[in-house]
Amino acid sequence: MRKSTTSEGFDAKLIARFADLSASAETRRAYHRVAREFFLFVDYRDPATIAPSDVQRWRDSLAAAKKSPATIAFKLSVVRSLFHYLQRVGVASSNPALTALVPAPTASERLRGRSLSPQEARRLLAGPDQSAPEGARDYALLLLILRTAMRVGEACCLTTSSVRWSHGRWTLRLNTGARGKTDIHKERTIPLPEEVKGALDHYLRLDAGRRGLVGSGASDAYLFQPHTNYRTLVFDKPLSSPMIWRIVKKWGDYTGLGKLSPHDLRRTAITKALEQGLSYRQVQMMSGHKDAKTVMRYDRQSRNLERNAVNFLSYEEEGSGERPGDDHA
Repeated sequence: MRKSTTSEGFDAKLIARFADLSASAETRRAYHRVAREFFLFVDYRDPATIAPSDVQRWRDSLAAAKKSPATIAFKLSVVRSLFHYLQRVGVASSNPALTALVPAPTASERLRGRSLSPQEARRLLAGPDQSAPEGARDYALLLLILRTAMRVGEACCLTTSSVRWSHGRWTLRLNTGARGKTDIHKERTIPLPEEVKGALDHYLRLDAGRRGLVGSGASDAYLFQPHTNYRTLVFDKPLSSPMIWRIVKKWGDYTGLGKLSPHDLRRTAITKALEQGLSYRQVQMMSGHKDAKTVMRYDRQSRNLERNAVNFLSYEEEGSGERPGDDHA
């Protein structure tokens, strides 16, 4: 592996500042990873010296490495956003990754990935043993994502105080940043379904003894905690993203559903909501996407001719009984 050395004109902190602009912890990690990958490719040169030809060479190297068009398009979008940020802070005078200068390979407009059927979702939820604290935790976590389309990063950051009674109902305050951050742009509040609230309460009742014993049961303690940690013996911490991935994979394998990821559960919730006829705006409020156009990509029925608005549009007066083409002479 080539050893990287930073040049005199490169400030590695710029990547961290750029990545921190995202509200999602998963997105921050992805942006940081892609930005470092690009600058490693160009030997950590001063951003002001990067030309479109450099970005084109990187794009072509990704294609040569058999990366999918969607992956290449995503990575180019990250570098394009990065240079837009560098322009704003005065580090770069131009954006060498503009689409007009470095076009991305054509990618499918449809999102790839798995969406569970209602029967498969029920089978997955039947896997964990809810009579044991760890099983109750896993059940509550799976149900939470399936009912709210919550991101992994948001689930990691939940604390017991995130559950609040507000406006006559239970709600969840989500924070995609680390605990202690108060940036209001990284917080949002969603309704908490009764069945999810019941699952969380059941889990916390069963887990109360362990939390009291290890000192991780404060009012602002993390909601989902590891039950075993032989390496550091620290339990007052949240489940990490890799831990949640392992939990979802474990129950996917156990229930015979095969390979599953947390985003498959998030995708299931979004797809199901769209299939039930909810508007893009309503689903956007649930999923937390910044742009409703992203939600549209989850709509598997968008090309269903039977649901096309053409079939339902009419200019007749209600109750008039008139039909287009009636003779009024």
